[in-house]
Amino acid sequence: MGYVYYFFVFVAGTFFGSFLNLVSDRIITGETILTGRSKCDHCNKPLEPGNLIPVLSYILQKGKCGFCAAKLALYYPLSEILAGLLLVFSAYKSGLFQNYSVTSLLMFVYLSVSLYFFLILFLTDAKYSLLPDKIVFSAVFFVLFSIILLTAIDLFFYYNQLAEDSFGKYLLQAGLWDYEVVSALRRMIILLISSFSISAFFLFLIFITKGRGMGGGDVKLGFLIGLFNGFPNNILAIFLGFLFGAVFSLMLIALKRKTIKDVIPFGPFLIMGSLVALNWGNEIMNWYFNLF
Repeated sequence: MGYVYYFFVFVAGTFFGSFLNLVSDRIITGETILTGRSKCDHCNKPLEPGNLIPVLSYILQKGKCGFCAAKLALYYPLSEILAGLLLVFSAYKSGLFQNYSVTSLLMFVYLSVSLYFFLILFLTDAKYSLLPDKIVFSAVFFVLFSIILLTAIDLFFYYNQLAEDSFGKYLLQAGLWDYEVVSALRRMIILLISSFSISAFFLFLIFITKGRGMGGGDVKLGFLIGLFNGFPNNILAIFLGFLFGAVFSLMLIALKRKTIKDVIPFGPFLIMGSLVALNWGNEIMNWYFNLF
């Protein structure tokens, strides 16, 4: 039954992906997001319900507009598939179907919304080389608020668990819960310091390169990744972002699609690094330190 649940989660995610692709366009053009029908990018004709079925419409229409037969961008099915996969990943990572609880549900919401913010930023930077402040700042606020809320809920449940246990009451009197609160505050301070440090590092790179290859949007995205991934995985995420960007750039240069003077959007690679660090960060860090 688990595979069936994940299948329906994927399908639901593809519909979100269609909407997120629309958001990535309208946040740049300044059009309203929640009102107004979707239109063809070429002939501007409003799309019918049959043209809005995620992935399937693109396949049945052979990648072309059903009205003017113009070729449709791959961003449409790509964003829908990615959104579906990200929602499945959020359900799996949060343990939504393995151990359903209020905590797992909240974690699912936190991961899915955060990753969808990342998807919007991935699309806007890939298509327009822009990381809109509205999206980045909204994501920063959501992630920071969610981290505080989830931490408070964990501490609340832990307190109740100790208070309801005969031996746990003595641990409360001994200050165990107070220690956990202080530890949580210490982790939050480290998280903020590491996130600001990432942004400061990006600002330094902008200064020494005079803004070539990196902009203010990357500075804010670096802070968001710092919060989302947490220390030390946020450092790994940034390193992987640079690595992925360098490999991709070298491939384009080798294929003579770009020259060394050309600039490519850096945000998508930072986001990919963040996702890899989120899922495999501990394994990568353990592998690296075991080399020495």
